[in-house]
Amino acid sequence: MRNPRDYQVDETLRDGGFIRIRAIRPEDSQRLLTHFKTLSPRSVHNRFFGMKRTLSEVELAQLTDLDFIHHVGLAAILGEGGDEPFVGVGRYVVSQDDWASGGRAEVAFAVLDEHQGRGIGTLLLKHLARIARHNGIREFQADVLSDNRQMLEIFAESGFPIRRTINCGVVHLSFPIANPGQSDR
Repeated sequence: MRNPRDYQVDETLRDGGFIRIRAIRPEDSQRLLTHFKTLSPRSVHNRFFGMKRTLSEVELAQLTDLDFIHHVGLAAILGEGGDEPFVGVGRYVVSQDDWASGGRAEVAFAVLDEHQGRGIGTLLLKHLARIARHNGIREFQADVLSDNRQMLEIFAESGFPIRRTINCGVVHLSFPIANPGQSDR
């Protein structure tokens, strides 16, 4: 794999449409803010476990200035030009404790409501896992609200062996991301 900061791949969606998945860059802060503001209140709640009105300048900097080892972010866009809006965003973050204890990362996604169900979240997960394996990460974890059926389906259909626990309406998922049958080139 080349430098993950330059990651870019074109994919076909479930409905036959095309999408580009690429690394999030520092200059994407306005596009990321627009993506956030375009999410429905329900999608914001599902992603952040509560209501959130905007992303601060500090948050935008943290979400776009990434090291692509401990914090990786990918955007899904329709089209090939430079100005298309993000229709989906996925990322993984490795905490210092998780890195020291075995290479685990927390993974999360947000896909615009009108594009949900097209396979964008599934593709983001696939490509995040590819980069994570390249970076020595062996396991993903995610916390999902128990009524967020679409997100739970993405993980259930991922092909990864999922372990689940439920506590106070939050489903904690953990799964190894090794995929020996598939090349990461």
